[in-house]
Amino acid sequence: MSRKSKKILWIVIAVLVVGGGAVAYQQQKNKEKPATQVTVETASRRRLVATVSAEGKIDPVTQVKVSAEIPGRIIKLSVKEGDMVQQGDFLVELDPEIYVSALDGAKSALKSAQASKLKADADYKRVSELVTRGMSSQADLDAMLAAAQLAEADLERAQANERQSRENLSKTRLSAPMSGTISVLNKEVGELTLGSQFQEDVILIVADLSKMEVKANVDENDIVTIALNDTARIEIDAFPDTTFAGLVTEIAQSASNISGSGDFGADVAATNFEVSVVLIEQVPGIRPGMSSTVDIETDYRDNTLSVPIQSVAVRKKGEGEAVTLTRDAEEVSSRQMAEQVKSGTIDTTKLASKDELETGVFLFVNGEATWTLVKTGIAADRFIEIVSGVSEGDSIITGPYRSLARDMKNKDKVAVEEKKDEKGDDKEKG
Repeated sequence: MSRKSKKILWIVIAVLVVGGGAVAYQQQKNKEKPATQVTVETASRRRLVATVSAEGKIDPVTQVKVSAEIPGRIIKLSVKEGDMVQQGDFLVELDPEIYVSALDGAKSALKSAQASKLKADADYKRVSELVTRGMSSQADLDAMLAAAQLAEADLERAQANERQSRENLSKTRLSAPMSGTISVLNKEVGELTLGSQFQEDVILIVADLSKMEVKANVDENDIVTIALNDTARIEIDAFPDTTFAGLVTEIAQSASNISGSGDFGADVAATNFEVSVVLIEQVPGIRPGMSSTVDIETDYRDNTLSVPIQSVAVRKKGEGEAVTLTRDAEEVSSRQMAEQVKSGTIDTTKLASKDELETGVFLFVNGEATWTLVKTGIAADRFIEIVSGVSEGDSIITGPYRSLARDMKNKDKVAVEEKKDEKGDDKEKG
């Protein structure tokens, strides 16, 4: 073969190689991306109830802490924890010996003051008569008057001391301030009480266990939605799978700051408000201090259009793309982060600035995910109200979570995930 023929052959081979590569590249380029498997649910009308959840402890609505007003040693204790008492029943006696002695001394001092007062009055009367007859000076009379007034003051002081000593002695016996149950007993016979003049030293607590309430700590972001007489559902840890009805009777006006440790040992401060929720019905076996959770119903909608809460996503405004991260994690509380993850609005620990975001859902339309802006209303446990943007009967993409939160884009190819029956056989696509 001539050199010219070889050259032509190499040119033809090169053209075929380049052409084949171009065709392969074009075929790969034109190859469709596999459709994402998704789950869908129809936008429907439902009754929605917005709730605020909070944890708390069971407490009696009415209870009285019984403390000794004077220090002393307990010598008698007529009740034990759990006993029923009536108002006025004897409860505790402190050692009265020192108070009996004090009363005896006060009585003796009172008698001495009374005698001094009688003598001073008699001296004043006698000198007054002598002055009238010119047998004594006005100065002597003035001295007797001062002595009588001083004796009167001493008498009043002695009378007050005697009353105080008598009262202290009476305080060695403590009676029930109300009818109820001994819910707490902190002292035993032989123990000392400090007396309230130093600090509160509770001996026992009398409580009316027929009326109980939950003292719940509500987050500052939720407290503004709660009002007096809101109904509530109460779950008590000791009574699993049982819900009790409740009513909001009191809302704290001042916050209580609670400090603790969060993830990675970081210090976390929570600002909460105490809300009292009374149990409407009596619960046999309930005890103060039991852990409970309340779901306070703050708002509701009847027959309103709604979609699953996880289908609502927050995306970059005008693009439907995943959120751009611009803020530090510490700017978002753990409670807010939990709500955002639950609702599918974000799957990271950071958020974009509010003016860069828009809220929407992905509709399933002819095998495509169509990003649609929505305006939302109240949110219940599983569903959220749609005020505008979606019509009844629209197919809403509800999963998978990662796709909704970050990966899915407008006009992405999607396919409804095939459902399986209990035996694992494929059913008709949804």
